[in-house]
Amino acid sequence: MKYLLIFIATLLTTSCMVTKQEYRINILSESKSSDTFDIEKFNRLEKGGEYRDTLKDGTIVRRISSDIDFAEFETPPPPSILEIFRSFYLNGKLKSKGLYYPNDVELGVWQEYDEEGNLIKEEDYDEDYEYSFEDLLKFIYRRDIDLFDEYTSIRRSDGIWKVAYVQGKGYPKHIHDVTIDGKTGKIISDHKNEFSIE
Repeated sequence: MKYLLIFIATLLTTSCMVTKQEYRINILSESKSSDTFDIEKFNRLEKGGEYRDTLKDGTIVRRISSDIDFAEFETPPPPSILEIFRSFYLNGKLKSKGLYYPNDVELGVWQEYDEEGNLIKEEDYDEDYEYSFEDLLKFIYRRDIDLFDEYTSIRRSDGIWKVAYVQGKGYPKHIHDVTIDGKTGKIISDHKNEFSIE
């Protein structure tokens, strides 16, 4: 009887455990796209200056055109959380490329090229952030923040990270605004506000 009670208690404990969302930081070398823009294919498939491909692994590649260049956004399937961005000259040669978190946080080293495809500049967007994006992900994991939620945003500027996210089941929900020092990782401010979503 004692073993039966232990078994039931173990079963209840494991069935009530919540699994946290796992995230994966993809890297630029994992890109499925080419560093040359296929202009002929784009002109054949585009509608309204844009077309999308969905690759076998679920990666979505969106290509758009403008008067001055082409752009490509490569979004791998979850749990990968970063997008790969490339811009191209009108001749199809690579203009720039880099990784970013989908609401415009450039990460790592971005590269720029001239119209012949020669590397002319590299900029390290992580240089002033000793508390890295990887460190920030640990914080996000501890807080059980859903990076795929439409209300979650990450920003950084002037040496600080800003994370906004929503938590709560039903109503009311709470929006959290957290500011973190980009050098030390110290939480500068942590606000929680109640609100309702219509």
